[in-house]
Amino acid sequence: MTSGPVLVLDIDGVVSLGQPGSAQPWYATLKADWGFDHDEMAHGFFRGEFLEVLRGRLDLYVALHAYLATKGLADRLEEFVAYWFEKDAVIDREVLAQADAWRSRTGGRCFAASNQEHHRVAYLRDTVGLGAHFDEVIYSAALGVCKPDRVFFTNAQARMGVLAAQSILFVDDAAANVDAARACGWRAMLYRGPESLARALQTWG
Repeated sequence: MTSGPVLVLDIDGVVSLGQPGSAQPWYATLKADWGFDHDEMAHGFFRGEFLEVLRGRLDLYVALHAYLATKGLADRLEEFVAYWFEKDAVIDREVLAQADAWRSRTGGRCFAASNQEHHRVAYLRDTVGLGAHFDEVIYSAALGVCKPDRVFFTNAQARMGVLAAQSILFVDDAAANVDAARACGWRAMLYRGPESLARALQTWG
């Protein structure tokens, strides 16, 4: 167990910018490209079985195959996953550069902590290259629980090998996740863009 400074970044909304509500969501051309829109997919997939996928209880390909079958697209499963993952990997390189500079300056460790499933984590870590910027990507499907559940944070802290909760600075764009982290003793800030992170990192570690 260690007690040195630790920086923990959320992925969607902090490191990756293709999520709903962003300037360039991954599904911007979904209707034109696939014949259904994000609202349909949210209702039929993301708010249903995908929640079990995020908790590691169901494989993405199994759940998505069932959904695409309702659209007559089951035979294009792998093509759709590749489309989704590529579109949903709009990486903010400025944020990664800030995290890298912080690690170099302080000697601290840096982790990602996110609600994700196994396949996308592997894609982001290995294909997109996020693995080079983090000591580890910690995610819900591996922990069996999603943010903002308290167990996510206690399990993540144990996985990081962090002794003192106050040695962690957690950065997330969702207020519920920030509040939950603080309730577990972590320092936490609500992300409001790269400038807000830069200000925080000036005095952290």
